[in-house]
Amino acid sequence: MSSARIVLYSSAKCPFAHRTRIALKVAGASYDLSEIDLRSKPKWYTENVNTAGKVPALSYGAPADSSVEDPPKDVVVLPESGVIVDFVASLFPIIDYTDVVKRAQANLAAVQYEALVAPHWGKLQWGGGSPEALEAVLKGLGEWTATYLPEFMVSGEEFGVGDIKLGPFVTRLFLFSEHDVGVWPEGTGDKITQALQGEEFADLRQYAKRLGEWSDLKNTVNEDDVVDALGKMMKGMWAARQAPKQ
Repeated sequence: MSSARIVLYSSAKCPFAHRTRIALKVAGASYDLSEIDLRSKPKWYTENVNTAGKVPALSYGAPADSSVEDPPKDVVVLPESGVIVDFVASLFPIIDYTDVVKRAQANLAAVQYEALVAPHWGKLQWGGGSPEALEAVLKGLGEWTATYLPEFMVSGEEFGVGDIKLGPFVTRLFLFSEHDVGVWPEGTGDKITQALQGEEFADLRQYAKRLGEWSDLKNTVNEDDVVDALGKMMKGMWAARQAPKQ
């Protein structure tokens, strides 16, 4: 178990950052949290921590008395949520599946979700909610559920790194559909919710339910705050998109 100082740069609204909070929570790790406002990122963050300006980022090994705003140059600073989760698992192996085959299958599920579903969901939720985008999401989810979602992830009792990587995205897909949160016409969320009631998505629904009841996932973000903040922002973006051009 690591005793080196960990600083996590995060934003509660970001699902990528949520992954890293879950990993650290499951690990029982002590860490300092620096919350970054993504709509008004501080200058020091892009200059000293992550030049891409994205969250999350994690620094490892900084002196206890050093400023989170300016990590020493010899300190390890990692961007990219998947890399950070894997790094935390290296420090705290207890957070992953003990069975190496399950570990590999769960990680494959996470990788394939990012390939088959995530890009289409991004276009659907942020791009206007077109029928074509919805069809692409459902097709990707159907293939992913049938091919890459193992039974032990659907109904087992153990969680691992693959679940940490998937959790924020699978749960938010259902959450945002239920609350109609998207840059799309009102009622699009209902269409998604209804489509996901199909028999082919039974395992997906069960997996989302299981993830939603996982205390380490639930206790690392306030879903009501996320829905409220992103709902207002996205509805404003949709209204602006529909406003007559001057």
